[in-house]
Amino acid sequence: MPNISEQMEERIFQAQMARLTRITGKTVDAAFIREMYDKVKQQYAAELERRKIRLRALDGARLDEVVSYIFYFHIFHTSHLPQPFVERLQGEQNYRNLLVHDVAIYIVINEHLNVEKKSNTSAYSPEIAAFNMACSYSLFVLGTLRGEDRRMNGINNLFKKSLVTIKSVINLLAAGNSCDAVILWRHLHELECVLIVLNARGDDLFFEYVKHMEYFDLENNPNAEQLQKRLSEECKTFGIKERNAFINYGWLMHIEEFRGGIGKEYRLNFKDGLQKIAGQSARHAAYASASKILHPSAWVVTIRDDNFYKFTVFELQRSVVNIVDLIKKYVARYRDYSMRAAECDAYARTIDGYLGMIGRNMKIVAAKYRA
Repeated sequence: MPNISEQMEERIFQAQMARLTRITGKTVDAAFIREMYDKVKQQYAAELERRKIRLRALDGARLDEVVSYIFYFHIFHTSHLPQPFVERLQGEQNYRNLLVHDVAIYIVINEHLNVEKKSNTSAYSPEIAAFNMACSYSLFVLGTLRGEDRRMNGINNLFKKSLVTIKSVINLLAAGNSCDAVILWRHLHELECVLIVLNARGDDLFFEYVKHMEYFDLENNPNAEQLQKRLSEECKTFGIKERNAFINYGWLMHIEEFRGGIGKEYRLNFKDGLQKIAGQSARHAAYASASKILHPSAWVVTIRDDNFYKFTVFELQRSVVNIVDLIKKYVARYRDYSMRAAECDAYARTIDGYLGMIGRNMKIVAAKYRA
């Protein structure tokens, strides 16, 4: 009869297998993974000994990590293959040896020889956790909306993309990659401006925006010739000579205010076009700063990492507040399409509580960096 330790190991193994199946949508032979797990554990220990690596307490790879390495190795090599072939492959000694050998090396190198980068924060730190919570809750509520309304679904997808991008920004911050987080925030700000403009205007603009997106893949579009003709006609109609500028921002010409001010107040670019009509011009200095580090420059090596961190969390807060404000209006408009209408009704109150937590955390961040 298995002892308590063995029983716990088996329960953790089963739970991790169930989790990996759920998050990947891939079902694999659990008995095969269990057999490989036992062999990888042995090879992992042998590899550590061969490299003369002595582990400190709690530094060993966890059971769930080992299972994940094996699981993802296996689906990488087999998820595109017919099931009968996969079953044969699982029985081949060469494949089994390759899996055990490679996974053991992956674990040793990635978990024990990697250079850990010091970070200003962590995924568990309140300011990061609060951003994550606001995004997770918003994604949950957006996910309750079902229906055939094209605008509702299209805007929903844009909101989800923005929230997933926010999660990516905070993950970079948590990992100590603050410079990369600044660059990704720049992308988020552009999407933020698109969302502000689309949600401030009527439904017609959304459909013009979607129609305009066809120009971004002209070369691979089967209707390229017709699109080229339509593009030329639109440029002529609006009096636009800069074809590339029109492809990037031409959908804004369907806004009467923008069209009337083109060449005067507005231009077909980000600074004097999209950002300006979105009412975000006051943040252009931040956007311009983020743009300077897109390419290797003195900025990347001379600016301290904690400055990148501070810059990103405060700009991220502004973006989150703007995007959440739009989601509140969107959820109120489409609440009858939700499978959980009560969640939609509670969204504004609940998310304001999370924004309040973010605000309190930002005051502490500000105090720390003034010290």
